[in-house]
Amino acid sequence: MGSFDDLSFEQKLQHFESVARRALPLWGIEDSATLTLLNFTENATYSVEAPSLPEKIIMRVSRTDYTSKESIMTELAWMTALRHETDLSIPIPIPMKDGPLVGQIETPELDEVRCVVCFTFARGTTPVDSSDGNSDVGNLISAIEPIPDGITIPLFKGAAVMMDRHDRSKNAPSKMTRADRQMYRNVGTIMAKMHVQSQHWKKPSYFKRMNWGFGGTFGKDNNFYGAAYNDPKWVTVQDAMTLNMVVDEIFFRLRKYGKSPDRWGMIHSDLRAANLLQDGDKITVLDFDDCGEGWYMYDIAGAVALMEHRADLQEIVDEILAGYETIRPLSDADKAEIPTFIMMRRLGMLQSLICRIGCVAGGSGEAAELTPEILAFYEKGTVVLGKRYLHDCEILDKAEAAAQAEAEAASAKAAAAGAVAESGSGSGSGAAAAMSA
Repeated sequence: MGSFDDLSFEQKLQHFESVARRALPLWGIEDSATLTLLNFTENATYSVEAPSLPEKIIMRVSRTDYTSKESIMTELAWMTALRHETDLSIPIPIPMKDGPLVGQIETPELDEVRCVVCFTFARGTTPVDSSDGNSDVGNLISAIEPIPDGITIPLFKGAAVMMDRHDRSKNAPSKMTRADRQMYRNVGTIMAKMHVQSQHWKKPSYFKRMNWGFGGTFGKDNNFYGAAYNDPKWVTVQDAMTLNMVVDEIFFRLRKYGKSPDRWGMIHSDLRAANLLQDGDKITVLDFDDCGEGWYMYDIAGAVALMEHRADLQEIVDEILAGYETIRPLSDADKAEIPTFIMMRRLGMLQSLICRIGCVAGGSGEAAELTPEILAFYEKGTVVLGKRYLHDCEILDKAEAAAQAEAEAASAKAAAAGAVAESGSGSGSGAAAAMSA
């Protein structure tokens, strides 16, 4: 039968469901259970309903790359610690009949073992930013579907550039409502509570999780499935040169920023509104599949992923920070590098989209909207944002250099004044001694 990668997309979906059904008995669930696919990207997530269950539960069949039984056990251990040590609402892992939380299903014909976990069902709906216009792009995609890609892809690349110029030139106020702003403040508060807990969390002996450092984003075997953002099929040579310059700048700034304990620890890494469920005043945090060690400010980048192009992005970040700093203060240096993390995440997402193109399932939420046009729009938008990031960094570097030069001049002036004073003081003492003599 070969390997999983040799399967067609439909065969992959069938295989994931096969694994899920073979895992049901591990939780004491009958074969007649109803499995409903909720999401399929690198993992497959199902809701499970059966007569033996008091209410539906959630089952996740994991990818084989970038994960292991130990890494999933670590994920669940952190989730459990967050439940016990904070007031955050987190889904509860459900143990198998014999006690462990992580099941393993072998498929010898594919030479693979997949991990399966189950969680309690969380009630609520995904909070939505009423000012977000991404749905307009989705409607446009549906309308132009009959038109050949050779025509639509260049148009969408051009549209990304023109939309950015139009939005920036208008300088219009944000359309966020009070509810939208409160949602982002809630995200910031949740994020800060996680980071406070992360700083004193004692890692389990089996600790193993992905690392969201520089290599985890741009390394050969990065966490975005190892795809190269400069795939010539989607990124021109000229665009790749720009993105390479962006990567170099990110590396330079993050090396200077460092990984001190107040800046680096366990993070969720994908704390978007899409991974929250709101039920009245209660907000449940979902999808810890990408949690791992990283810069705390990277979580802010994760929260604004897929909307970095918005003209009111800074206002969104400000609302997140307003909520965050009610729990955990940040330094000016932390805030100054948020654009770096946003750019870093944007490049990572571009790699992810390149890898996932043609491999998404209908009905799987935002993933269902991934088309060649969307990827072209996102790629060119990334280049536009990269150029602006380089320009802003140049201005910031010049300002920092000027401030440093001014500080050095002031320090030198003070030192010189001190030396003159000391010299004057010494002469006076000698003259007095001479007169005395």
